[in-house]
Amino acid sequence: MPLTGLPVEDPATAGRPAVVVKVSNDPGARPQSGLDSADIVFEAWGAGPTRFAAVFQSEEAPKVGPIRSARTQDVDLVGSFNGAVFACSGGNAGAIAAIRSSDLLVLTENQGPGWFLDKNRRRPHATFSDTASLRTNVEFGRPGPAQQLHYRQAGESAAGIASAGFKLKIELVDAEWQFVPETNSYARSQEGRPHLLADGTRVDFTNVIVLWINYDRSPADVRSPDGGTIGNGDAVVFTNGNRITAKWARNNRLKPIELTDMEGAPVLLTPGTTWFELANTGKGTFPGTDELEILPA
Repeated sequence: MPLTGLPVEDPATAGRPAVVVKVSNDPGARPQSGLDSADIVFEAWGAGPTRFAAVFQSEEAPKVGPIRSARTQDVDLVGSFNGAVFACSGGNAGAIAAIRSSDLLVLTENQGPGWFLDKNRRRPHATFSDTASLRTNVEFGRPGPAQQLHYRQAGESAAGIASAGFKLKIELVDAEWQFVPETNSYARSQEGRPHLLADGTRVDFTNVIVLWINYDRSPADVRSPDGGTIGNGDAVVFTNGNRITAKWARNNRLKPIELTDMEGAPVLLTPGTTWFELANTGKGTFPGTDELEILPA
């Protein structure tokens, strides 16, 4: 599968377009729904607590949200998924204009089927949808995504140094990822508690990658951060109970982020789901004090 590296069981599913949904991580938005069905999630600064750009392709989410607004940084961030469906509640006029001028198929609240308000929630944390309904807006012939990452083959040993995971202070969020040997994956906590979804499922991903990026002020709203995912920088990859010191590079929004080890070889992940933490270097015009603490094995 293009976004997980797992074997293709249904060619039609493997070739369908990706759906990206902007999900809030504000305290009032918790617990969220649907993140456990995503192949890839990007967690980025959102002018307050973080927000998630959840990418769905191999599985559908019957309920995903709370869905919140877009940012100008999303144009580059999810540009490598071959014109994906992009669902958000709306956004600053400048941000929406920038996204609509890209190749993304932008859907705002109540545009197309599937949108609904959770009667047990209050706005702005009440907007939800489902990925199957969002996908019905795709015109015939829109392609599926290309492979984004590199994966180990069966039986191939994992690189890196053993690590139990890490803690990350990212904007107003204290996140922690703990390696779980029984599932060969990483379980997420935030604010010192397990990160549980609305159905009680804990957020759990096969690979977790910390990318250090510069955040500048958005041209659409100087109060909003604009994370740069075109360029290069440092990265730390957590996979199979190991950490790998790495570099990231990307020169075109239509191309995936490339991850290489310190010798320049592609970083090989465990086939499965991947979560990206987009941490702030503090070197852009949007200051930050993000901190990474690696947990020993």
